[in-house]
Amino acid sequence: MKKTLAIIAEYNPFHNGHLYQIKKAKEITGAENVIVIMSGNFTQRGDTSLINKFEKTKIALQNEVNMVIELPVIYSISSAENFALGAIKIINQLKVDYLVFGIEEENIEKLEEISEILVNENQNFKIKLKENLKKGKSYPKSREEAILKVLSGENVKKIINKPNNILAIEYLKIL
Repeated sequence: MKKTLAIIAEYNPFHNGHLYQIKKAKEITGAENVIVIMSGNFTQRGDTSLINKFEKTKIALQNEVNMVIELPVIYSISSAENFALGAIKIINQLKVDYLVFGIEEENIEKLEEISEILVNENQNFKIKLKENLKKGKSYPKSREEAILKVLSGENVKKIINKPNNILAIEYLKIL
């Protein structure tokens, strides 16, 4: 039976790094089919896509992608958490063997560790989060500072502030 991988992407615009990701993912997984869950005319940061969704789809299909499914705009322009939720909801309805997404961090275990903290919210994390919220800090800033207090290491701040890592942490949380 042919294996299928799903990739969550924006392709705004499609570039050689995306093609490399597709080829490498197929090589590593042995998958023959590639489904891309892609934002349409609007990106996760709320901007208008550089290329319209039909052209992005056409380009993807010309570059080893077998199917493109549009991430509904309600998710594609939302927070990282909602963007990830929408994409994973779609993927859960498909029969895929592998999920692929971009990250800037080479250590996926560190991203998993961060996502575990956010999912399970241990007592130390909850205390730090509440302290920051009581100081009048926004929820995202309070959450970031709580993570930094719970996880030691100089790389953590860099990891949680990179766009693909932020999304990856949200994908891992949902999964």
